[in-house]
Amino acid sequence: MGYFDADAEDMLEVYLLETRQLTGQLSAVLLDTEKKNAFSGEDIHSIFRIMHTIKSSSAMMGLQELSSMAHKLEDLFAYYRENFGKIEKPEPELFDLLFAASDYIETELGDMENEDYRPRSTAVIEERTEAYLRKINNPEGEAAAAGGNQEENPEENPQAGKAQEAAGDIRKEIPVIPDTMAGKGGTIVRILFENGCRMENIRAFMLVRQISGMCSVVETWPGELEKSGESCGYISENGVFIRFETERKAEVLESLRRGLFVADCMILAEEGPKPAANEAAGGMDGSGKESAPLGENGKLTKNGLNGKNGQAEGRETEFFNVRSDRLDRLQSISGELMLHMLMLENELESLGLEEIKEGSAHQISRLISEMERNVMEMRLVSINKIVPKLRRILRDICRDQNKEADLILECGDLEADKSVVEYVSEALLHIIRNAVDHGIETPEEREAAGKSRKGKIIFSAESTAGELRLSLSDDGTGLDEVKIRERARERGLFTRPEEEYDLQEIQELILSPGFTTNEQVTEYSGRGVGLDVVKNVLEDVGGNLYIHSEKGKGTTFTIVVPLSLATMECIRFRVGDCRFSVPARHVYRFLDLEKNRDNVENINGKDYILYEDRMVPLINLNRFYHLQAEEPEHPIVVYVKGNEKEGCIMVDYMYEQKRIVVKQLPPLFGLGFRKRTGISGCSIMGNGSVCAAIDTEILIGLYEKEDAYGSLQQQRTALHSGEK
Repeated sequence: MGYFDADAEDMLEVYLLETRQLTGQLSAVLLDTEKKNAFSGEDIHSIFRIMHTIKSSSAMMGLQELSSMAHKLEDLFAYYRENFGKIEKPEPELFDLLFAASDYIETELGDMENEDYRPRSTAVIEERTEAYLRKINNPEGEAAAAGGNQEENPEENPQAGKAQEAAGDIRKEIPVIPDTMAGKGGTIVRILFENGCRMENIRAFMLVRQISGMCSVVETWPGELEKSGESCGYISENGVFIRFETERKAEVLESLRRGLFVADCMILAEEGPKPAANEAAGGMDGSGKESAPLGENGKLTKNGLNGKNGQAEGRETEFFNVRSDRLDRLQSISGELMLHMLMLENELESLGLEEIKEGSAHQISRLISEMERNVMEMRLVSINKIVPKLRRILRDICRDQNKEADLILECGDLEADKSVVEYVSEALLHIIRNAVDHGIETPEEREAAGKSRKGKIIFSAESTAGELRLSLSDDGTGLDEVKIRERARERGLFTRPEEEYDLQEIQELILSPGFTTNEQVTEYSGRGVGLDVVKNVLEDVGGNLYIHSEKGKGTTFTIVVPLSLATMECIRFRVGDCRFSVPARHVYRFLDLEKNRDNVENINGKDYILYEDRMVPLINLNRFYHLQAEEPEHPIVVYVKGNEKEGCIMVDYMYEQKRIVVKQLPPLFGLGFRKRTGISGCSIMGNGSVCAAIDTEILIGLYEKEDAYGSLQQQRTALHSGEK
């Protein structure tokens, strides 16, 4: 059995979602305050509120260690808030403490869903917090804590009235008791939550669960809080009404008042049946204002629920949290539907049932495609989600290595599939470590080289034709070609005469497993696993990594990945008995080979064709993959262009362009299969045959290498997956 009891387990998903959002906010505040070396009053209040929330919600979940740690940090920032208006020039010790707490929370959140989860001790962090609080609480420490700028808080008691301030527009008039509660016994209260806290129905449900053990009867309005997400708008504006019967009324009221995000707890009725304050729903309340109409059986009427012309409902339906595993499952189902629809269409065509194929089957296919597009849109997340992680790793490594660097952002509000963002996030973390460790010089070295003391790392992002292009550029030393050649010779990485390698190929050697130019192993590098991991991660998602470097000026790593891993718009074609596909975004033009015979030349044993004003590779896939198929009378030439390379492919027959499910190749194909063959995955044709997905960049790169037609003969068996 897991750590959480049944009730807490039901709320774990909400707790994890909320706490992850809070730790993200905490990280952003800390990185910003460390950069400006000061905490404003708003920063202090933000951290206080974050810790207060984590303390309360963790206590509800039975996470006493985490709640206790958050409580200590809440006390620390309550002291700052009550005694100082801001903190100027805070000691590094304060940032170390807060980052340690943030790391602890993130680690715990990552483990909580495991069956064997047990909370780790927070004793060390709590002791550090108490020691720091004692340090700043003595007369000598106060001035240092405030940075010499102690300011009196304008409020006599900052804690007093906190709930009223947070609530903002709490109504002073006595509210109307709902019809379903009027005239009943017990105690009736109205709970108002702080403005902007969101998920008010879940927060109300957590309050009710918290007091249910102390009460014999608990009733709420609106009802079924955990299921009724649409009641958020009503609760946000009017609060939640709770009627309870208990012999421990004082404890229940105290528990409600101390609840998470509770701004006000107003007692409307106590003990004994009392007449309803308003007999008619939608009547006038004690202030002469129109109250929200309440219907029969505890159901909200349209005006009562939607409030002002449905604005509350619109506010809630704008965002809706969905478990990612459910979206994964829905995406998988939509992919399977597309595969089966392709087979059905092929079967209808073979049976001559064109009318059904073009009628009902076409409409079903259109609906499946629409569902697939909607699932893709639901899975989109902002690329900016990566930025806090990049800032944090940059901060840590710069501090450990006594370097200085700024992260400059040049990315708009782009979105990509959640899985893609998670993959590239891991790759970018390795790249930014490499950029600081190998590229960015120390401040003294930069000054000696005529550069500014502080380095620059630019993170840029753009989306083009179904692809996401991310770049990390630094203004450091650049790649050292001499060192790379030396290490490559030591490791025996040259497979042909060294002088034949161009600069781009030399730079790409740093992606080899175990490759490093560092003499010593450090926390961040020296084992040769960083960029090798990046390459493997990108291969998993059908992406590519490009390196451009200039000695003394810096290096740019560019990642190109598809926006979605689910389906891809592809053009499929046949060569002999094998089927292939290329991404439709890479296909620009079709040519007739017969009309372009005079534009074909053989250069160093490889065919090139004149396209516009330049010679580009002309790849005969039949020869390239040794298919031994008969050459067609009228082959089709397809001009393709990737991010770095362009060329033409000779094919026998073209199928229609279609959005298809492209599956990654299974591990049994072995490491480096994609790099050796240019085949990155496969899909299923309508007749059940397998179609090999081609990585155009790798294919052209392989062809351009010497003896490309002969070097791939050992890979011929790999193409059996594309045969009939």
